[in-house]
Amino acid sequence: MTRYLFKRVAQAVAVLAAITATAFGLFHAAPSDPALIACGPRCTSAQLAAVRTSMGLDQPIVTQFTDYVGGIVTGRTIVDVDGTPIPCPAPCLGYSYTLHQPVLAAIEDRLPVTVSIAVGALAVILVLGVGSGLAAALRRGRATDRLLSGLNLLGASVQIYFLGYVVLFLLVYSTGLFAPPRYVPFTEGPGRWALGLVLPWLVLGFVNAAVYARLTRSQMLETMHHGYVRTARAKGLGTLRTHLTYTARGAAGPLVQLLGLEVGALLGGAFITETVFGLGGVGKLAVDAVTGNDLPTVVGTVLVAAFFVVVFVAVADLVVAWLDPRVRLA
Repeated sequence: MTRYLFKRVAQAVAVLAAITATAFGLFHAAPSDPALIACGPRCTSAQLAAVRTSMGLDQPIVTQFTDYVGGIVTGRTIVDVDGTPIPCPAPCLGYSYTLHQPVLAAIEDRLPVTVSIAVGALAVILVLGVGSGLAAALRRGRATDRLLSGLNLLGASVQIYFLGYVVLFLLVYSTGLFAPPRYVPFTEGPGRWALGLVLPWLVLGFVNAAVYARLTRSQMLETMHHGYVRTARAKGLGTLRTHLTYTARGAAGPLVQLLGLEVGALLGGAFITETVFGLGGVGKLAVDAVTGNDLPTVVGTVLVAAFFVVVFVAVADLVVAWLDPRVRLA
């Protein structure tokens, strides 16, 4: 297990390094001039040259990339457009001249919103997806199976931006059953926190639960025919207990891997959900950065999103290896 752990960590580090290089390359391939955006539309040629120098854009791209990676590891000092030094502690993801703050600070300010959305949506995904998939597998071919399969097909077909606006129109603006979604810190009241985010949780959870339901059903049906499950039934163990104890564990591998990918994506930023419901999370920050040509923030949010995806996928692989020894011996 230790050997597999080191191998998986090394792979995660290599993937993050490749993503960092790619994101930095896209930053320089973008048609927008970061120095011109920072300097402003009325910037003279002399001022633009000074700003480009202060931002380090006059250096070779290899030197700029080395400084950027060094800032992530050890931190660095960034020079503002007016020559003011700005300390940027590690991990330094650059400085947003649009927001006038380090990129990591801007992400940290909005990360609690994204984490709150991810936690609630993940709970809905697990309850609806795994629960309905398990129920459909146990009632295979019956009315329950057909009904749940139809609902899962609907969830897989509908888009977040469509369902989100429909929910807002019906439950908020037309009937007034819910107040408009907003973020309230958990420390100010768990009830207000949950009530302000319940609609994004339900929409995001319903749309993503369909994949888990279909995968859970197929994996359960496949695992039910394994020898150790039939042996447990032959020894007199009850049907439900057999499936919860043996069948579910045998079918858990692909579900855990998919869960790791989903958690990483949700924490990286539920871009469409935050935009539809007007919540100021990391996803909304990324969208605003793209529309505002804030390239350092775009690169920073991409790296943070990639970090969460890579880390949670690696954790999921380790959990699968613990559940199934054949994985770590492969």
